[in-house]
Amino acid sequence: MDEQLVLTAQTLRLNPNIIRADVSGASFVVKNSANRKYLTVTVEQWNLLRNFSNPATVPDVLRAVILNRSSLALREYYELVLKALRAGILKVDRQPEGDVQGLASRWGVTLGPRLPLILTWLSAVVALVLLFTQPFPWPYVGEYNAIEAVVHLLIGWILLIANVSLGQAIAASVLRGGGGEIYDPKFHWLRPVPYFGVNLEDACMCDRLTQTAVASSRLFPVFATAAALWAFRPEWGTLHVLALVVMLRPFDRSAPTVLLSTICRGQVLDTQRNFLFSLNQNWRVQFKASLARVSLPYVSARLVWGLGWVALTAFICLRGAHLSVGELIDGKYLEEAAWIFLIVAGAALLAYFGPPLVRYLYSRVSSYYRSNRLEWKRWRLNSVAPVPEEHIARMMAESLLFRRMPPPERAALSACGQTRYHKAFSTIHAFTDPAKSANMILSGRVAVYRRLKSGRAERIMNLKEGDVFGMHELLDPDRQQAQVRALTPVLVLSIPIREFERRAVTPIGIPLANNLAQKAPFLRELPFCAYWHPQAVARFTQIASMIRYNNGELIVVERQDSQQFFLIYEGRVAVRKAGRVRNKLRSGAFFGEISLLQNSASVSDVMAVEETRCLTISKSDFLRFVTHNPHVAIQLERISSKRLGHPVFPCNYRSFDAR
Repeated sequence: MDEQLVLTAQTLRLNPNIIRADVSGASFVVKNSANRKYLTVTVEQWNLLRNFSNPATVPDVLRAVILNRSSLALREYYELVLKALRAGILKVDRQPEGDVQGLASRWGVTLGPRLPLILTWLSAVVALVLLFTQPFPWPYVGEYNAIEAVVHLLIGWILLIANVSLGQAIAASVLRGGGGEIYDPKFHWLRPVPYFGVNLEDACMCDRLTQTAVASSRLFPVFATAAALWAFRPEWGTLHVLALVVMLRPFDRSAPTVLLSTICRGQVLDTQRNFLFSLNQNWRVQFKASLARVSLPYVSARLVWGLGWVALTAFICLRGAHLSVGELIDGKYLEEAAWIFLIVAGAALLAYFGPPLVRYLYSRVSSYYRSNRLEWKRWRLNSVAPVPEEHIARMMAESLLFRRMPPPERAALSACGQTRYHKAFSTIHAFTDPAKSANMILSGRVAVYRRLKSGRAERIMNLKEGDVFGMHELLDPDRQQAQVRALTPVLVLSIPIREFERRAVTPIGIPLANNLAQKAPFLRELPFCAYWHPQAVARFTQIASMIRYNNGELIVVERQDSQQFFLIYEGRVAVRKAGRVRNKLRSGAFFGEISLLQNSASVSDVMAVEETRCLTISKSDFLRFVTHNPHVAIQLERISSKRLGHPVFPCNYRSFDAR
């Protein structure tokens, strides 16, 4: 599954061959009957999926639910779409049907849930009481010889096969009586205890009582037979002791864990576990999702059950070793058991937290190494060594401005220029210098400054390899003066301004050249855009318009419609609410996104406190851009939620009314 393709371009539709369980509470299950896959959703999630009843793309649906104020949290939305597509609840439009995984089997016997549930619990109580109170001999000790012990084990094994198989049959009958389907009835041979089994996963489509009965009734024959054997023929019941320990284990989707989950917390949403969306696979997100799934009754029940199972297992082991609890405490076994417990607990913690911690440290160390390696190369730049033509050609091919040119044109343009070296912290271009050349950085970093009315220089952007500077008079008439200073030793390819204009600017036009040479580097250096894909940065520059605001001019008015997104290119603004200044924003900050994402009125006034230029995007272009770039959408949602003090999605009573 290509995540980027699915979330941005593919047309999806709701699968007509789906079955929905009865809504009983906050969540329910949707089933793809063709491939027998299930999806647990809330009512809100299901209503969102219904937007795909008519074929639509993921961005189209997201834009629609934002406009009607019914959007889910974006991480949840993208996770839901990917999970629904994997389960076949959503399908790629005009894609042929996949292979059918198998039809439901006929099952003639049906049972209600109450009687098997009562019998299971009664047999469990009797079996446990007899296990603790009725002494039973192991078949290999006492008056039995080896042959008799083997015969007793064999009889117990045969009985256990029959009991496990009968438990599966009873569970299937309960499931069928509750309206579920039976799949894959077959005999499983390659097991320590071969048994006849069926696929009971369709129990999630039934009510909670039926789910509880299905999980419990699998244990009824084993419990009942174990109680009878321990009371009348204990020599045959040894394997049933081991079966009791295995079947009551508090892990690995055993019957008790399913039972406790069903009783204490119900269905777990698929959007809260086993994440598919790449941005949800971060360990922080997974940890928060784990906390969100925590149910105090369920955790308490699992803890009590786990301690009880450990006590039961210890009791059986002590009885098998002919030891008493007093002997264990007084002897050396307690110290050994404590060390074993510490080792096992440490290994479990290491296995759980170790892999994400190692991945996180590796990514940080790798990123630090790459950035410092590049910086080290910049500072060790040789000022007298000739620059290979291949290096210049590669840098021009990677440059946003020159990559659109045909290779022969790039070669002719590079032939017009010459390489120049500038020392670190030197002024390459002063405010009063005329623009004589356009300079492409081959190695190093530079800073571009603008002059304020006070005469102070203010940094507006940093440039690096592949970026071009020195042509601000040509591309930006509103800001004809700029200063460029080297932050490291810098090597540039200096091209005469007229040749640059004729070969690079005239073919694509001044607006596009300005976008690629000035707006894109400005955006790339902002923390807001640092992790955007280069195509997203380029698209943003294309749809953004530059608007100038005078000192004291209102840009956004509180509680009025806002139809634009604003990113400050130059200047400063004040954010006011109820007549009081709440915040001041400067170059690189943005505003207006909350009212667009919530389709509501503006939450505050925004006024320019000096001459300001903003990159502005209309509401329609903004929503189209955001919905086609999931990473940008997630980032905007996070920042907007932090500004609001509560999640921006889903909209609630604290949001202003839509206009």
